[in-house]
Order: sequence, then C-alpha cells, then structure tokens
Amino acid sequence: MKILALNSSPRTGIQSKTELMLDHLVTGMKEAGAEVEVVNLRKKKINSCMGCFTCWTKTPGKCIHEDDMTNELYPKWLEADIAIYATPLYHYTMNATMKAFIERTLPVVEPFLREREGNTYHPLRQKHPKLCFLSVAGFPEPQVFNQLSAWVNFVYGQYGIVVGEMYRPLAEVLDLPFFREKVDDIFSATEQAGKEIVQAGKISPETMARITQPIVDDKKEFYEMGNKMWEACIEKGLTPKEFMEQLEG
Repeated sequence: MKILALNSSPRTGIQSKTELMLDHLVTGMKEAGAEVEVVNLRKKKINSCMGCFTCWTKTPGKCIHEDDMTNELYPKWLEADIAIYATPLYHYTMNATMKAFIERTLPVVEPFLREREGNTYHPLRQKHPKLCFLSVAGFPEPQVFNQLSAWVNFVYGQYGIVVGEMYRPLAEVLDLPFFREKVDDIFSATEQAGKEIVQAGKISPETMARITQPIVDDKKEFYEMGNKMWEACIEKGLTPKEFMEQLEG
C-alpha cells in the first residue's frame, strides 16, 4: 500500500503539533507494512488554481501551471492508495496551504454534470486516492472541528473515499511534561489508528476515543495557564516560540 502524507503546517519540530500527530500516525502505518512518503508542503511551490478550466478542456487531466504540484505532487497523489491531509486548524477549517493543494486536484474530475441522490457532482476522471484527514487545534472543545468535518464529508462523502478523520483539540499541550501520561496514550492511539487504517480501512471507535480524550479536567486551569503565557509574551515582546526557547535556555 502506498500512502502520501501531506503536512501543510508552516511550523516544524516540537512547535508543530500537526507534525507530532502525523509522525505517530505514519509510524503506525509503516509498522502495518505500508509504504509512506511524507511531504511538507511549506517547502513546495504550489500556485493557486486560476479557474481557467484548461485541465478540463485543452489538456484534460493536466493543469496549466508548471510547478511542484503539476510536476511532482499530483502524479504521486494519483499513484497513492491513501492520501493523508494533515493541517492545523485555521479559522475553524484547513489552512490556505492545504486548501491550495486540494484545489489543484481539480484535474481528477471531469466537467460533466451528474446527479446522485438529488445532489449534483462531477464524475471522476481517474482513481481518487482514499483520504485521511488529521487536524489539531489549540481550543479544548472537540466541536471546533465541526466545520472542517462537515466540509470533508460534504465534498468527499459522496465518493465514499474518507477512511478516517482525526481531530485533536488542546494540541498545544502535547509537548508539556505535566500531561505526559495522557499524551503518551494519545500518541499510542494515533499509531494504532495508522495500523487500523492500513489493515481495516477505518479507525475503531475505541481508538478514536483515546485520540480525542480530554487532557484537562477543568478548562479554567487551561485558560489560566495559557493567558499567563500570552501575557508574558506580550510583556517581553516575544513570540511563543521565542518565549519557550528563552525558558529552555
């Protein structure tokens, strides 16, 4: 099984909770025997879709842009059995980098209009890889992902290709030692989810419950901790990254 893992986070290392979760998901997939390639989209040149429909008329299935998407990523995406879309939550959906990538997959459909169960859709030109969505957010409530999940299921549910949605709230504490026991279980469950996707084509409810488990019992404690950090950053004129580096130094 070939899996293409696309990470749209602008951050890297411990600063990127998207990357942290994705690393564990990929570990589980590899342990289950899958061949996984991870691509950091921040390093790639992906032009915005121009809406010219050249890929539907003049050069069916091929975009007019000559960039990393056309020459590298789109062919790999087509060859993949599963594509992982890993994105931090920006304004309650995906970030612009991931959206730009998804919009450039337009050549995979044909322009013709079809109807299924009262809904209009475009038929697929080629095999669309199955999809797994992964996202992280700073807010503690799971419902912050409702808009993203609704979009995912509206767009891709009609094709029946979504094999998993993994949404981790309160992700900013994933690197804090104080929450290590629960975080380790979340990471372990994320690896298990990777195995299940490869072996069974879905994530079990038990595994999903571990991934999304509450980390703090009282949100007010989280608010107090977070607000003190922001107050310190503002007072010192530091970004959160600079603030944490100063503490570690």
